[in-house]
Amino acid sequence: MTNSSALLPETRSQEIEDAIASFQRRFTEAHVYLAYHAALPIALTPHLTYCLWANFPMDIAKQDLKIPWIAVADLLLSPLCKEVGHELYEMDADLRNYLLEQMIHHPSFGQKRVEELAHFLLSYVQRELNDSKSSIQTLAQAQRWTALAYVYPETVAHDLAATLAELTLSEKTEWLRLTSLTEAIATPLHQAHFQSLLVYLQGMRQLARGNHIQAESTLKSLPAHNNQIVVAGVTLPIPEFQDSDWHINPIASRAPSLKSFKFETAKLIRQPQFMRLGSRWIIERHEQQATLFYERLEEQISLEMVRIPEGNYWMGTAQKEGDYHERPQHRVTITSFFLSRFPVTQAQWQAIAKTTKVRIELNSDPSDFKGDNLPVEHITWFEAIEFCERLQLQTGKPYRLPSEAEWEYACRAGTETPFYFGETISPQVASYDGSKRYRSGPKERSSKQTSEVGFHNAANAFGLDEMHGNVWEWCADHWYDDYTNAPADGSVRITNNRTLPRVIRGGSWSHEPTICRSAYRNGIPPDNKVLTIGFRVAVSLHKVNLK
Repeated sequence: MTNSSALLPETRSQEIEDAIASFQRRFTEAHVYLAYHAALPIALTPHLTYCLWANFPMDIAKQDLKIPWIAVADLLLSPLCKEVGHELYEMDADLRNYLLEQMIHHPSFGQKRVEELAHFLLSYVQRELNDSKSSIQTLAQAQRWTALAYVYPETVAHDLAATLAELTLSEKTEWLRLTSLTEAIATPLHQAHFQSLLVYLQGMRQLARGNHIQAESTLKSLPAHNNQIVVAGVTLPIPEFQDSDWHINPIASRAPSLKSFKFETAKLIRQPQFMRLGSRWIIERHEQQATLFYERLEEQISLEMVRIPEGNYWMGTAQKEGDYHERPQHRVTITSFFLSRFPVTQAQWQAIAKTTKVRIELNSDPSDFKGDNLPVEHITWFEAIEFCERLQLQTGKPYRLPSEAEWEYACRAGTETPFYFGETISPQVASYDGSKRYRSGPKERSSKQTSEVGFHNAANAFGLDEMHGNVWEWCADHWYDDYTNAPADGSVRITNNRTLPRVIRGGSWSHEPTICRSAYRNGIPPDNKVLTIGFRVAVSLHKVNLK
């Protein structure tokens, strides 16, 4: 993709260095430290600047910065800032980026201080986001995006893309405003691999200004499929020049054809032996049917997307099972969605890995255990997201990772027992460390590796296989220690920190049975490549998009 520097600040380091040096000569080095801190907000007021001075009197080593209170006024009235409204000031975008870069590389501040500033700014604007005045709301949203860009750029990219998706070509002023705002946070967005968003906005700005030839060249450089790009889970259509004018065509995706399919459920039953001399575990199997659609990836490769009915359930465990991570047990309502019948296989991974890149490169063969029908493993959370977004780009459907609440609901499939097989688990129905028992359940040899999806032919009541063991599965949620204040609608729980661990569920082929329970949860850093982690994909479709 060309235009890799789209919307990024120009290189004016000598001019900026001279301005900062002049500011320091006139005042003190401590004044420059305040300027570092004041560079993160996209706009400054006397009150906000004073709060920055009051809340950050020390560096990250707790050494006093000795910034005088008069530095607040000195900074706002200096050539580093310009007044753009009543008690409203701005720094030049290139100056802001330069000061922030200096702060990141300064041993007394670093990335840690930038993140502290971002979280402070998020807290500062929270009340103003709901202000009755639209102008205050708009500025607060811009400040929020600016702060988030440095701690969780995915959220900014998603919110910004969702806003852009609602605009028409005639709203030129809004296109220009959003482009100007994005220009101020282009550096962190570029570092987070959102180059396509920056190029898209550059092209739309050129179009809004009437530079049609430049706009066409810029927009053609985008990594598009069917004249669309995907940004943080949002599909953005690329304008086309038709009939002597520019048009944004509606986003279209082929409605999936729903089909019934049959499958076998498995339930473990304890059966008394002759004359009640002990007992044994048997597998009770029943044929059932559910609904799915096939998402074709290649000639012979498809995803089977199973319809999960709406409903509610008790998420987590009571005192007799699990630990505090699984409590408090709480009622959750789930809206109908689709979930892949099996974990994503290596053949499915390879089919998508060769398609148009959205944000990051994908290794087409990352797994340790090789086999087309084995689940893909050694996958980071970011790579799983890239897979979903590439799939969205190819199909037009909003594929994603399931929320943690959706995952457990889909796993339980109406059961309240530790496993959807019942009170225990057996190596006959799942791949895990079978040398360990769960309670009084059976045991055999431990698994030595992953197994082919569907090998055990032991689905739950929804028609899903391999929810216990085989590979851990990434969820969309950030890790929280427990369910305190967890949402009751099955939505994703996230924080404002992209580096925090993400939730994994289901256990794996190498884990003991208690870790493979429906309710068991764990969290690991999103960039970890672990031998035992894969994923499955979800999608929510409105009834009008089904046939």
